[in-house]
Amino acid sequence: MALVTVAILVVTVVVLVLRLRKVRKLPQGLREVPVAGDVTELGRYPQQQLRKWAAEYGELYQVRFGRQMWIFANSPSAVKEIFDKQSQHSSSRAPSPVVSDLLSGGMRFLLMPYSAEWRRLRAIVHKLLTPKASNGFIPSQEFEAKQLLWDILTDNENQKSFYMHIRRYTTSVVMTSTYGRRVPVWECEDIREIYGLMQEFSESATPGKYLAETFQVLVYLPQWMQWWRKSALRSFNRQAVIWMKYWKRLRAQMEKNQAPDCFVKQFIETDYEKMGISELQASFVAGTLIEAGSETTSSALNSCVKYLAAYPEAQAKAFAEIHRVVGEDRLPTFRDEADVPYIRACVKEVLRIRPVTNLGSPHYTTADVEYKDWLIPAHTTVTINQYALHFDPARYPDPDDFVPDRYLHHPLKAGAYAAHPDPYVRDHFDFGAGRRICPGMHLAENSLFITIACLVWAFEILPPLTADGRVGSVDVSDAAYEEGMNTLPKPSELRFVPRSDKVAALIRREWQSAKEEGYMLGQVKVNARGMMVD
Repeated sequence: MALVTVAILVVTVVVLVLRLRKVRKLPQGLREVPVAGDVTELGRYPQQQLRKWAAEYGELYQVRFGRQMWIFANSPSAVKEIFDKQSQHSSSRAPSPVVSDLLSGGMRFLLMPYSAEWRRLRAIVHKLLTPKASNGFIPSQEFEAKQLLWDILTDNENQKSFYMHIRRYTTSVVMTSTYGRRVPVWECEDIREIYGLMQEFSESATPGKYLAETFQVLVYLPQWMQWWRKSALRSFNRQAVIWMKYWKRLRAQMEKNQAPDCFVKQFIETDYEKMGISELQASFVAGTLIEAGSETTSSALNSCVKYLAAYPEAQAKAFAEIHRVVGEDRLPTFRDEADVPYIRACVKEVLRIRPVTNLGSPHYTTADVEYKDWLIPAHTTVTINQYALHFDPARYPDPDDFVPDRYLHHPLKAGAYAAHPDPYVRDHFDFGAGRRICPGMHLAENSLFITIACLVWAFEILPPLTADGRVGSVDVSDAAYEEGMNTLPKPSELRFVPRSDKVAALIRREWQSAKEEGYMLGQVKVNARGMMVD
């Protein structure tokens, strides 16, 4: 033990001496929030504190978490200038010697630093997830929406099951688009493996879990003295086994000419190995899409149904619109999208009022970045503060209220507004900005649209009934969400009452027909069990 202590002290002194030799620029003109400790000291709901500071300190402010300085961007113009126009210097990730380098093997796409390897992967991912490519999965999303309606119609007597049915829906859509493989039921091996892996990683990545992540000087210790190393590598190996299993299964299907069109099939056809990308790295990219796309979309959908129940006037407007366009003789489809602006507005409003993360979208500068009279030095974490942006009363009157009407004059998708030269035209910042903007946003928006349209068409979403038969309340406060860095609504209770007997009967017929007929995924037919058929 004494030897370990001496070694740590020696390494610390050496690193400090080396750093003191360098001339370090400090942020000029930025007001610093007096905070000590790490991000966990922001409290149970960090987003509210970050929002308050934005109102007090303005467009940019800096917060020191221990030895790390974070700068928060709180205005659309700051986001456009820092993350879009100077993206070549603001698109990296902060060093992460445990969570990224060991726990993820340096292969988790979302955590990789800005490098030639990351740019190669990004080019492939964006090419395979364009709006046109994402629209290729519309048959899958419409099929899954039919099952979701049937699941909720027949299995929500306890007023709770809808929550997991929505999670199954989003996971199945993401698995189908990534590996051409459905998730027909929640209780299955795929779900246990994927969500078990995600839970393990989430717990391991929690701030404070690994001392070496906070005090990175510890990585200079000899490997045999790095007590955290073995457990992190064991976790990485477990992940690698799972992601490679799915990858190899798809490759075997391709060899038999039985693989449906999906992200991984197209990835393999890019000859990625000639670009210096390993098979394991490619499997982690696919795994990242599953991790990033499953829980985020289900969180948005579960948030949306809560808000629709809590704001019945908004739900009434949405239903009036979808009923006028669709009627009761068929289900909504993507062909209706242009004719239901209020449904599209509901999608945007839920992404505004409940962003995916509570700490924004942290990037890392690789060179000095200037904005107005401020200097953001190289090697600084700079974050898009979504809560400050989305709750600015100057742009969004009554920002704490769910008001889809505010988006009725925003007919375009989020990607189009993100690319618009005027940052104040942008609808929301939920998908990030710059070269790190979410590549799966087109698929996510499609899922949100068809699901919200179908749910509002099929059901009146109501507060739960209590044990004594009284109408309960719907909590949409921060207390209704899990604590932590990501926005995750807690399981709750809601009633889904069919709009009419005719609608209920149609839901049953449509799902029965869909189960029998399956659907086409590219040139391959898929049945309700997620199996390819001739």
